[in-house]
Amino acid sequence: MKKTDNLKQVFVKQGKPMNFLSLYLKPMPIMVIGLLFLYLLNPFNYGYVPGYILTGLIFINKSFIVKNLDGDFFLLLLFSFIYALFYSFDYESQGKQFIAIYAITPPFFYLTGKYLTKDKPSPQILFYLLFGTGVIFSLSALISVFLNYLDGGFAQIERTIGMFWDNRPVSATGMGAFFTMNMCIPALLILSKGKKSKIFNMTGVIIFIITLICTIRLGSRTQLGIFLIMTALSVFYMLPKQSFKQSFILFNIIGITIYYISTKVSFNLNADWLTTFAGRMENGSSDIASGGGRTERWVKSFEYLFTHPLGWEVNEFGYSHNLWLDVLRLGGVLPFFILIIFTIKSFNKIKQVTSLNPKNTYFNGQVLVYALSFLLLFMVEPIMEGAFTSFVLFCLFMGIINKYNDNILNDQRLEGVNKVSS
Repeated sequence: MKKTDNLKQVFVKQGKPMNFLSLYLKPMPIMVIGLLFLYLLNPFNYGYVPGYILTGLIFINKSFIVKNLDGDFFLLLLFSFIYALFYSFDYESQGKQFIAIYAITPPFFYLTGKYLTKDKPSPQILFYLLFGTGVIFSLSALISVFLNYLDGGFAQIERTIGMFWDNRPVSATGMGAFFTMNMCIPALLILSKGKKSKIFNMTGVIIFIITLICTIRLGSRTQLGIFLIMTALSVFYMLPKQSFKQSFILFNIIGITIYYISTKVSFNLNADWLTTFAGRMENGSSDIASGGGRTERWVKSFEYLFTHPLGWEVNEFGYSHNLWLDVLRLGGVLPFFILIIFTIKSFNKIKQVTSLNPKNTYFNGQVLVYALSFLLLFMVEPIMEGAFTSFVLFCLFMGIINKYNDNILNDQRLEGVNKVSS
């Protein structure tokens, strides 16, 4: 089959040729994508301003709003308003502006995700859209940490690094969260089986290498864990979907890579590149088993679920290092259970989407890998107060996935009606 035939098959919508340019090079989509990227870049810590404007643009589009309100939107809206209400009682930690940010950003970025998918883009386009969004999201942190690495190398103990925009200090936890989607790049390359262009593959490899350097500089065990787990998951996901020859080549590449790294790189904790990890590994396997003390905080949080159902002060025992339990701490049981319901519904929808068209291996795999990487991040970090944009990005992601699912189901219904009528 010719290359042009492949392109025609990729960009087709109900018999009409569709590509990225025809979908998004229009005044409204350009504004939405531009504001979204500005929000994710967060220049000089004013990212919330384009976030407000983007929310307004979506809100005034009444015909779109009416067609796309669903149960997930109302769950997010209810969760956000209740959480913002509890936050308003003690807003000094992050500032008064976060009352509005917490209240409106998650539900309306969910709708933004739906807006980006309303014209039925192909899985190929969505693959690049999600990939590009993850790269843009990481860009500010990537530049900041990489500049710090170029200045002092790995042999630096301090893990809090200033953003290059304004030198605002950001903790390693907050900085590392920006890299979550980038750490899935090896998994994406395995899932695409080399079918993407050489430019994409090379770009992905370069971005991942820089991200890995930044992750090591931060000493982020969470991000390294996401990389290893998602890479292993992608390998096992692809095994039944490819030939023995393809699996043999894949395992040879992985084996050669592991052998090269093990023979050329020192894993002694005294090595310069492990400086930031060395201090965190003093307690050995017991520290790893407890998740750096996280399991104790999780147990304590579940105890407080019954003794402090309306939440408790952070100075009781610090952050719970878990999205849901930190929501419980600040907002009590009501937003906690609403968020659990939203999470369960989201992963049920992801399961449904990945089973609708089994032939879209690379896109189904991307959806699964990104969803699980978000879940792993949410399990071990204080998201709402430490990496809130990551949660907003997950809401955007779920908006894209839900609308994509609706588009497919609607097309299947129309196809069924047409068959019956003919």
